This record gives sequence, structure tokens and C-alpha cells, in this order.
Amino acid sequence: MSLYRMFIALKVPASAELAEVLDWLGRLGPAVRPVRPECLHLTLKFLGDTPSGQVDEIIGSLTESVSGWRAFELAFCGIGRMPARRPRVIFAELSDPARQVPRFAAPVTAIEESMEALGIARERRAFRPHLTLARIRGRPPGELDEIIETCSEQTLAEVRFEEVELIRSDPGPSGARYTTLATVKLS
Repeated sequence: MSLYRMFIALKVPASAELAEVLDWLGRLGPAVRPVRPECLHLTLKFLGDTPSGQVDEIIGSLTESVSGWRAFELAFCGIGRMPARRPRVIFAELSDPARQVPRFAAPVTAIEESMEALGIARERRAFRPHLTLARIRGRPPGELDEIIETCSEQTLAEVRFEEVELIRSDPGPSGARYTTLATVKLS
């Protein structure tokens, strides 16, 4: 049986503002690798390498765990980097995280518990929702600070989420290729 590298996520369409930031990041040179606009997503649970024969079981558990979750909206404002010392990821931040993050608590916990019941390890770190915009390899160029400052107060996207997706990730030389294996509608 083959293994699929999978994750559960909310797909984020590229607004004009996000596309502009991705373009800026793409001009920073080989140390910065922007995410392709069609691959933008907010990860709810990374499943890792999972047996392909378990996909139907995962879909069933996912459907059950988000069954009471209603469609909702999120806004992304400003960009950051993590970790702070030697950044490897550039991300769009949630606007007003103190208000927006709590809406994830119950659904993410339900997803974690349902996947753990299937033998998929629970995430050890606290859930920190973010929208990855680029990955950094090596030392980031100085212009990155200018982009972060320029975008610090800018609303980059306002998105209404009506579904959660189970996504397969296949690595490749030009970045990962994503395939949606299932879409679960929110009520």
C-alpha cells in the first residue's frame, strides 16, 4: 500500500493584494520561494505520510468532526516571518487574532481527536493559524524587511470559508503539487 502525504486545510483564493505580495516575494531572489497562488491554504491538521487505504476512513472522521462547524469569514492583515531569529517561513497574519483564533479551538480539537483515534499523531505544538506565503532557504534578503513594513497594516484578503479539504501533497522540483481528495461542506 502506498503512502500519501496529506493535510486538512482551508483553501484561500489569491486576492489581488495577496498576488501582489507573492510577486514582490518572487523578486527577492533564490533564497525566497513564494507559494503558487493556487496553493494558498490555511492548514488545520498536517497528517503526514499516511496509508492511501486510510483515505475513506479519514474523510468519514473529518466529515463527522466538522459537522457542526458553520461557514465563517477570516481576514488576513500584514505579514510576518517565523521563527524570528532565522526565519524559514513568511506568512500572512490573521487580523485581530485574539478574536479570530478562538473560533478554531473546538473544530481543530475535534479534528485532532478524530485523527488521533485513527492512529495519526496529535500535533504537539499549539495551533497557530497562518497563511504561508513563502519559504526561505538561507539568509533572507534585506528587502524582505521593507516588504513586511509596507504590508504591516494592509488587509491582504477577506475570505469566506464554506468547506474544509483533505489535500494530498506531492513534492516536486518546482514545489509541491496539491490534489484535493475530498471536500467537506460546512453547515
